Amino acid sequence: MVDGNVKVYIACTSVLYLKFLLATGVQGGKKFRSGGRPPEDSSLGLAKTLGKGRTQNYGLPQTDDEKVLKARAAEHRWTRIVSNDLESIPFALFVFGGGILAGSNPTVHAGAMITYTAARCLHTYVYAHAMQPHRALFWAVGVAATLVGVGNAIFAIL
Repeated sequence: MVDGNVKVYIACTSVLYLKFLLATGVQGGKKFRSGGRPPEDSSLGLAKTLGKGRTQNYGLPQTDDEKVLKARAAEHRWTRIVSNDLESIPFALFVFGGGILAGSNPTVHAGAMITYTAARCLHTYVYAHAMQPHRALFWAVGVAATLVGVGNAIFAIL
């Protein structure tokens, strides 16, 4: 039989991965719209639909075109969302996985994992919609939940 916290870990990891896939999909579409893909990607189907009318040139040339500038800003926002996920989620999953292996308090650990997962999903939403101080708040909640996981795991090994 699978331990309850292993189930919570698997559920949270699955939600976080699906959220990450969604974010990278949105970010990829924004990159096509901004002309931010490599030139060889012009032959891809998405370049003909999402990137229609845009030269794919890494988005490097100077332009005053408001549509291109707006598309570049949106693409940059989604690139930061994905980068922020890659800076946070792997460490949190290591912490939570380690806590499970260490036999940490299951109630505290499940609460921390669920809180972290919800905070990261909400962080993506508020980042995408340029909502401050909400973005900072959800980032801080995610960090706090991870630190609870760290403390719970360390307490289990003492």
